[in-house]
Formats: sequence, C-alpha cells, structure tokens
Amino acid sequence: MKKILSTFSLVIIALCTIAAQPLKVGLFYGQEFQRATITLVKGSIDVYIDQKLSVQISAGESFELSYAGSQLRLIKGANASNGDNIISLVSSDQAQFKIQPAGLKANGRLYQGNISAVKAPGRLQLINVLHLESYIPGVIEAEGGANHELEYYKVQAIISRTYAVSNLRRHEADGYNVCDATHCQVYHGMSRHEPLTNKATRETEDVVIVDQNIDLITAAFHSNCGGHTNNAEDVWSKPLSYCVGRPDTFCLVMPHSNWEKSIPTSQWLAYLEKKRYPETDTALSSALAFFPSQKQVYFVDSTFKIPTKVIRSDFKLKSSYFTVHQMGENITFIGQGFGHGVGLCQEGAIRMAQLGYSHQDIIHYYYKDVHLIPLRFRWFFKEDVY
Repeated sequence: MKKILSTFSLVIIALCTIAAQPLKVGLFYGQEFQRATITLVKGSIDVYIDQKLSVQISAGESFELSYAGSQLRLIKGANASNGDNIISLVSSDQAQFKIQPAGLKANGRLYQGNISAVKAPGRLQLINVLHLESYIPGVIEAEGGANHELEYYKVQAIISRTYAVSNLRRHEADGYNVCDATHCQVYHGMSRHEPLTNKATRETEDVVIVDQNIDLITAAFHSNCGGHTNNAEDVWSKPLSYCVGRPDTFCLVMPHSNWEKSIPTSQWLAYLEKKRYPETDTALSSALAFFPSQKQVYFVDSTFKIPTKVIRSDFKLKSSYFTVHQMGENITFIGQGFGHGVGLCQEGAIRMAQLGYSHQDIIHYYYKDVHLIPLRFRWFFKEDVY
C-alpha cells in the first residue's frame, strides 16, 4: 500500500510539474525581420544576455533588439550590448510590453510573460514564454473575434487549450512549442478588446477535450460549415472518430454562410483538360452545370477523381461545398461555408451560444463521443479505460 501511495504521489508531482511548465510561442511566424523595438508599458523586466544579467528596464522605456552578422544586439539609448546565443527579457512584476518589428505592420502588439530573442537563419526570432492559461485569452480573441457570448468564448478556450497541449512538439525543431499564425493557432498577444475572454479562460481553467480512449482530440475548427460538417477523412488522410459529418442549421444565418466567385469559362475548361476530365458532351455538360443536393467529396462524382477540396485549393474558394453555373462567358461558383468544414463550426457555435446553449452542449454537438476533463486528472481517467 505504501508503495502504491508513493507511486501515486510521484504521478501527481509529475503532472503538476508538466502543467506548470511555460508555453513557448514563436512570434510573427513566416515573417522576416532583423530588428524589433520593444516598449515596456507596465512593470519592469530584467534583461539577460547569454544568461548574464545586463540591465533592468522600467515602464515607459524603449529599446531595440537586432540580429546582424552573427550576433544578437540590445540597443538602449547610446548603449549597446552584444550576445552570441540568446537575449532574455524576464518579467519581474507582471510586466506588459509592446513589440514592433521593423518593416512589419503588426501595430505594436502587447505581450506579457517573458521574451527570448534568438538567432534564426537570416532573421531575428522572438519567442513569448508564458503560462498556458495566460496564452489562451489572446487566442480566443484572435480566433473568435469580439462581441460574442461568454459560452462561446468558453468553447473557444477549451478547444484552443486542447490544441496547444496536444501540439507541444509541433515546432520543436524551431526551439518553441507553437507558432502564432494559422499554421497553429492565431495569437496576437494579450486579449485587449474583449474582457470576457479572460473570464472564459478562468471558468474553464485546465479543461480539455478527450476521446473515448482519453486521448486529447485534434480540436479542429473552421469558420462556417455551410450547413453540414465534413468527415475528417474527406478532407485529410485518415478518419477521426469524433470528427464525423453532421447537419448544422445553426450557421446558415451567419455572415460566412454563402459566397460566390466567377472565372472565365475558358479558364475552367482548360483546368478540366489539365485534370484529364472526360471530353464527352455528357461529361462537359455536367461540368458546366453542377448542382449537388449535398456536399460532394468528388467533382462530378468518384468516377472522375477530382476532389472538391482540390478545386477549392486551386481556385482559392472559401469552401469545397459549391455548385457550378455557366453564365455567359463565365463560370460562377456559388457556395456555402468558409473553411475545411471539419470539427467545430465557429459561426454555428456562436449562434448556439446566442440561443442559450451551454459550452458543453456546443462541444458535444460538434465532436462525437468526447469528454471534457481537467488536464491534470487525465491520467486518472486513462487508468479507468484500461
């Protein structure tokens, strides 16, 4: 019994340690710059150059970080200090700072936590190091927008947390966990315009979504499904038991439900020829007047093997749910939805929250046979499965 209790205690300590570890977010992903101006808005920070304390910065002061040649550099006024490997900005009292990379239209994003400046091939790499729960409100605001109900923000908090925890190694080779762009989750620093994002994070603290095996789900979401979500295998390479297509009437009254795009008929016919689409009169007639009654995986059907998701990508359509109309010298795609259509439909979820559904109801509506559990107790539920 003592041995069992000892093992139990060690597991608890290990889980608490994992939960307390900071999240490393690579900032300004995919954008190249060599200099960035940082202004301390609140509090103070200690600056370490190659792990040695260099200077303290107080509220209202600005300085510059740069990477030139083979060295990192901190410039404050007339003083400059060089580093070989890393410059760390360590917050001593809940500091907040604005970062403006040179040449980028980032509008001086506001951050909290710590910042690491490291060298990347030909550019400066900034990494925001902060607690997971401090990161979530910024993701909610960037991904979910403003002026929504608290229950919707709770949904976004839970799926954003689940995504972050299940993707901690996605950018391991780059020296951080996740990036701040759509490649991972959009994060523009602190939530600044929607205080409910902080409340939603607090009231769902540590809650994640798991499947029937108590494994963290791939918390896929998109803007608008157009009336029916997609099976995961219809968009990606393999099925996910919890991402199964289902009707969704909630999103049909929302802003991104419908769209249109026109292209020259000649461009469309040249595209079909390149894809080796049959040139028979019947086939071409179907290609110029494609009116499916429901979402289709292939255009016109599986015989011709042109996935609708490929057409969406090639013509930069908002979704793969569309009809094709020939209108004079043009082809017009008339479509529904915005995004890949797998998992949670954001605008459907927003509408459900407006109608009074709880965040639990909304999550269970879009993800099949899942559970909401505290991350720190996942091991306990996992033991029950086996």
